[in-house]
Amino acid sequence: MRRFWAWLSPFLGLLLFAAALWVLNREVRHLSLHGLSEAIRNLPRSGVALAFVYTILNYVILTGYDQLAFVYIGRTISRWQVAMASFVGYAIANNVGFALLSGTSARYRFYSRWGLSGSDISRVVVFYSGTFWLGLIVLGSWSLLFSPMVRISGLAPVWLMRSAGVLLLAIGLAYAAAPLFWKRPLTVAGTEIALPSPPLIASQFVLSVLDWSLAAAVLYVLLPISGPDFTFFLGAFLAAQLIALVSHVPGGIGVFESLMILLLKPWVTADEFLPALAVYRIVYYLFPLVVALAVLLVDEFNQRRHHVVQWGNAFGTLTAAVAPKLLAVFTLLAGAVLMFSGATPAEPGRLAWLTRLVPLAVVESSHFIGSLVGFGLLIVAWGLARRLDAAYYLAVGGLVLGLIASLLKGGDYEEALVMVALLAMLVPARAEFDRKAALFEVPFSPAWLTAIAAVVLASVALGLFAYRHVEYSNELWWAFAENGDAPRFLRATVGVLVAMLFVGLRQLLRPPAPDVELPDERQLADAARVIAGQQGTAPNLVFLRDKGMLWSDTHDAFLMYGVQGRTWVALGDPVGPRGAAEPLVIRFLEHADDYQGIPVFYQASREWLYRYADFGLTFAKLGEDARVRLADFTLEGGGTAKTLRTTVRRVLKEGGSFRIVEPEAITECLLRELRDVSNEWLAERATAEKGFSLGFFDEQYLKRFPIAVIERDGRVEAFANLWSGAGKVEMSVDLMRHRSSAPPGIMDALFAMLMQWSRAQGYEWFNLGIAPLSGIEDSPVAPLWSRLGRFVYGHGETFYNFKGLRAYKEKFHPVWEPRYLAYPGGLALPRILADVSGLIAGGYRRIFLKH
Repeated sequence: MRRFWAWLSPFLGLLLFAAALWVLNREVRHLSLHGLSEAIRNLPRSGVALAFVYTILNYVILTGYDQLAFVYIGRTISRWQVAMASFVGYAIANNVGFALLSGTSARYRFYSRWGLSGSDISRVVVFYSGTFWLGLIVLGSWSLLFSPMVRISGLAPVWLMRSAGVLLLAIGLAYAAAPLFWKRPLTVAGTEIALPSPPLIASQFVLSVLDWSLAAAVLYVLLPISGPDFTFFLGAFLAAQLIALVSHVPGGIGVFESLMILLLKPWVTADEFLPALAVYRIVYYLFPLVVALAVLLVDEFNQRRHHVVQWGNAFGTLTAAVAPKLLAVFTLLAGAVLMFSGATPAEPGRLAWLTRLVPLAVVESSHFIGSLVGFGLLIVAWGLARRLDAAYYLAVGGLVLGLIASLLKGGDYEEALVMVALLAMLVPARAEFDRKAALFEVPFSPAWLTAIAAVVLASVALGLFAYRHVEYSNELWWAFAENGDAPRFLRATVGVLVAMLFVGLRQLLRPPAPDVELPDERQLADAARVIAGQQGTAPNLVFLRDKGMLWSDTHDAFLMYGVQGRTWVALGDPVGPRGAAEPLVIRFLEHADDYQGIPVFYQASREWLYRYADFGLTFAKLGEDARVRLADFTLEGGGTAKTLRTTVRRVLKEGGSFRIVEPEAITECLLRELRDVSNEWLAERATAEKGFSLGFFDEQYLKRFPIAVIERDGRVEAFANLWSGAGKVEMSVDLMRHRSSAPPGIMDALFAMLMQWSRAQGYEWFNLGIAPLSGIEDSPVAPLWSRLGRFVYGHGETFYNFKGLRAYKEKFHPVWEPRYLAYPGGLALPRILADVSGLIAGGYRRIFLKH
């Protein structure tokens, strides 16, 4: 079912795109590609000039979204800087769409460098995204309630469209009035968002209405005189844009055009309207995209020339993660350019000049190679988004080959300049593509595969439109001539389809997502070497052998993880020297993303939170670790110390004795006795062994560590295995069990004697482990997770003794240190918690067994 839903949205978008191409082919019956070019050239120059003016004004208004957002978050940055980042973001988002990459990635590139935190950037994104929709809500409600488009279009029953207008109006009014009645901040995708002030909300409405009106005006001034009045046109424009956005087709291309042709059919024929739509695409979409690409090029060279880009700093890591995605998008567009060029006729004058310089065979082969390279760039772009080094070299080689093919197949210097510009961005970014993996080792996402299919489909449709006047015959396949554009298109299309079939079969036949590979003895030996240098003791959980390991390139740092459902759970923070351990964060995120998994860091420490925030993760507090400062621990005095002292004396008086069994002294006889204790403990509680973040009885695991035991009459009554940290900073226990017949308070006595022994050995801290949901603040303005966690902590005794566990550990007077869950945010938290619980319990059905 997960795979079904993952494919459903992209498939519906592709289906809608195919339907749009069918509508265009049906409606545009008499217009040829040559006729379209002539019609474009004959458009009134005043209308085209006015379209450019409105486009510039519209993008100025769009940059106001971000300017308002900075007022909202209370940060001050140069307005020119904000305008530049905002313009680049919108130019990319308008062309690529939300299905592959929004302009957020471009903003991260700039804003993170200028000192904004991940939280600030998230608030900016939420603010400008909300502003974007407000104008659509206002103008959409007006159009549905008052525009004649509702009666004429026939898109839906009039009563239904009027009702939708009332609903949109109510939503707009509710947002405008919200600050008057709602004072608490909201939590959106894990980020706390306060409602804007009334003046800011008014500015949002004004800017968004101007934005949508100007965007519509760009196309309206290109229409023939016979077109409808602007009020009807605006309603049609909004409806077409909304459906194009919902389709997730990049830039809404094809979907928007077909809907506009259908809605304006009573006023303008498709043959008259298509030239205006083509110029609209050039003016409003491609022109800003080219300018944005130039801005990125200048910025890249400027940053490298002044050595400002330092990828190793806190915010640079975020930018480094974003840059490959931007380059992947531009590579995808470059591939589309090559394929569309191969589907259309060459310029006759250039081709005639070219065939006088090079043999016809060079032109034919260059055309075929150019189309195949275009398709190859669509595939390679996916690897670039995942920072694969193989994809980088293939992309550079493909762009060089595409550049040469563009010049040799028809003197298409415009395409060659596109390849040169992308190479200028890609070559200096070599350091960002450092993942050692085969291109097809990383599975393609459904969205990317459908995007590739959409580009191929559009290329084929464009070729069929361009050569609709050419009568098909079998001889076309073998026709080689200077003016043989149609045969070249047919051969290139077959080549691309064969390559597409190969890629599809490769994806179908590739092995499923790999199971978590458990560590072997060599890896455990390396882990022991790394852990020997760590002051903390939790990394010893790796020796349970129930978790996968992700290693650094130098094999001196590792990360433990497990997979349950779609959730990839890293246990704790990366282990090892900081310089070697930090890159494991992005490696784990990418590894999970390769298989469309949800990456989380479970029981993350406070010291690593900034690192996870660099990659857009948010946090939920899981509880607190109880660490006892051994220098302050004593059994002398009153209160809890007196109680512990009495318990220890009673256990000793009843014949109990405490000793530490070193690993070399652990015998098979002792292990059998410990297993008896463990089985009795499990049976008394009617529970099964857990795992992952909790120790379980395993002889090989126990033989690695010293074991503290309390014996009576030669029989083990209670035991705990010991973990010791480097430099005698920390001592802790993992597996702790006792017999049902053991003296009362035997575990208290075991802990007390262990702490005394650890202090005598020179250890500084004793770790009692985590108290789940402990320390979560109770506040009416706290995020939902905090309020829910606090409620469960106070009322969840049926399932787990949350309060009792904290109270038990509190008697040792520990220092409480918080532990967090770092996750991507949004609404996935309940599923993540269920998957983590299933991972610990050994399966979903065992989650609710009594602990």
